[in-house]
Amino acid sequence: MPDRQPTAPAAPTHIVADDAPVRLAVVEEQITVGVERHETGAVRVRKVIHDDIVDVPVTLRSEQVDIRHVPENRPVDSEYGPRQVGDTWIVPVFEYVPVTELRLMLKEEIHITRRTVEQEVIHTVPVRKDTLIVERRQGLAGEWIPDDPPATPP
Repeated sequence: MPDRQPTAPAAPTHIVADDAPVRLAVVEEQITVGVERHETGAVRVRKVIHDDIVDVPVTLRSEQVDIRHVPENRPVDSEYGPRQVGDTWIVPVFEYVPVTELRLMLKEEIHITRRTVEQEVIHTVPVRKDTLIVERRQGLAGEWIPDDPPATPP
């Protein structure tokens, strides 16, 4: 608000005769302008963190082994190592059996087949999402009003 400050006091004016000198007082006013700060509103920002649970499809793959004993019980001339036929490993098992003479017999073969099994499963995992909320207040005691309503997280 402007302040007025007189620089000289006002002198009383007298009515005198026509030939008498007249005295007039000169006054000068000065104005001082200032700034005052007043809060008219406010803005605040908040961050809200949402922890959601999300289903994630996952393909699990495992290998399983089938073992089958195949009796052979036949004589062979010599020992030999394992062999593979397709997806199956064949492991020979030998034994010496007494007869009137000793002979090498193929007692059995073990057939090992490897196969792949796939299974569809759903894993539930937590996912974090952040949302910012901007609010404004009108005046010193007004209510906080959302600036833009926050979109709900999907």
